[in-house]
Amino acid sequence: MLDSAALEERIAIRIAKATEALQSSIELTPGLIAGSQTLANTLLNDGKIMVLGTGSSAALAQIFVAHMMHRFERERPGLPAIALSADAVTISSLTDEPSEDQYARQLRALGKAGDCLIVVSATGTRASVVQAVVAAHEANLPVIALTGGDGGEIGPLLNYGDTEIRVRSDHPTTVREQHLMLIHCLSELIDLQIFG
Repeated sequence: MLDSAALEERIAIRIAKATEALQSSIELTPGLIAGSQTLANTLLNDGKIMVLGTGSSAALAQIFVAHMMHRFERERPGLPAIALSADAVTISSLTDEPSEDQYARQLRALGKAGDCLIVVSATGTRASVVQAVVAAHEANLPVIALTGGDGGEIGPLLNYGDTEIRVRSDHPTTVREQHLMLIHCLSELIDLQIFG
């Protein structure tokens, strides 16, 4: 069993990593502005935002949707957003499909011109998320990608009109911590642009 000093050292290391990543996040400002403008324009033009991720990133996708549907920090009407990773019945019914198609199939069924996709992925390597980006492009939907490390397979797939907001860390836990902050930034910027 570790003593208190070793545990305190571990906490200090964790906080130092998170602090370093947070301080470097100011570099992500242009991507946050561009991404929030795409999202605000989607909503102002009667489109909806579809959001997805896997594992812990799916939880972050649901947090963003909650901010849109309910509110972020102020009272306002709900905004149309859907977490494609949140419907357990749909996800389980899609187990008959190849696993990499579980989100792409939903996008093809639900996505329409004027909508937008947000993908949240700490590594950018999950086949289901990568295929969702491909499906979004097939439907001409812009993609906002919250990634980490080197962007994985998602970064190279992005086109003109897409926005990648990449946390410069190879540590997935640190990336996900920063993704939560980025989701809060996007939520606030959307509210400012739509409601003043």
